[in-house]
Amino acid sequence: MTTHYRHQIYTALFTLLLLSAGVQKSFGQREVMNEQYVQNPMAINPGFTGVRETFNMTAVLRRKWFSIPNSPLSQTFAADGTFGEGKFGVGFQALNDQTSYFTTTALSASFAYHLGISDTWKLGLGAQGGINVLPISNGTSFANNRALGSFGLGAWLRSDQFYLGVSKPEILKHGFGDQALSYFYRRPLYIMAGGSYDLNEDVMLLPHVLIVQEKDQDLRVDLGARFWFNEKIGLGASYRMGGGAKTGGTGINFLQFTAEVQVGKNIRLGYFYSTKQIEQIYSTNSGPKGIHELMLKFVPNPNGFQKY
Repeated sequence: MTTHYRHQIYTALFTLLLLSAGVQKSFGQREVMNEQYVQNPMAINPGFTGVRETFNMTAVLRRKWFSIPNSPLSQTFAADGTFGEGKFGVGFQALNDQTSYFTTTALSASFAYHLGISDTWKLGLGAQGGINVLPISNGTSFANNRALGSFGLGAWLRSDQFYLGVSKPEILKHGFGDQALSYFYRRPLYIMAGGSYDLNEDVMLLPHVLIVQEKDQDLRVDLGARFWFNEKIGLGASYRMGGGAKTGGTGINFLQFTAEVQVGKNIRLGYFYSTKQIEQIYSTNSGPKGIHELMLKFVPNPNGFQKY
């Protein structure tokens, strides 16, 4: 990697961090979508848009009770691809969340430019924008829905075996009527790193770490790994720790278990179970603490096994 390209990387990442640090108030109403960052890194980093260099579609169904008809559920959908010989990535994401304390509908589009900085390293610089529709209090109820703009930035540096992402998916500041939603809705800074390593001909290890920084909150750290066997079956687990208000509030520590199966070349199915759900920081309602998720991933024209 030449000195010129190193300078480009450092400048881009430093600029992104400056933009992120300029935000003074927390906001981030898409917790459900953001929690799926392992299966869809584009959810927290627009710089990932088009990294896989082929068209991808991912749909996730999230539900507390599968045995109770008409119980609350959430759906997310994400798609991205490239054009211009892989130099440009475009993506789309949609969320309809009914499981959270604050129901949310969100639509966003992302764009990334991918710079080849050496034979083995590439840098993706991305931006995303869209709208989030959520209930806003009028002082007595949550009867009014309001569409709020969304804008974010991200950078994704990668090689065949390693990646590093820095992003701020929400940087706009909004008001929320007569309620203190800004206390709950924060605009976090995400730093994510990971890679892929062949343990032998049949087993691949994909570790990852995510560090989340929010104003007036303790650092949150997610540690996890997935194992793929013969590129057919994937099993993994991750652990979240930290978070919570620096003034004495507690974060939510929990485990997530994942199971995936590659069905042919085009389809991947997944089941994920979290022992707790992120929305518990908003409510102490009784009921199941864990939450189930089902995933369908479709790649019309795969260019090989997709690690991420």
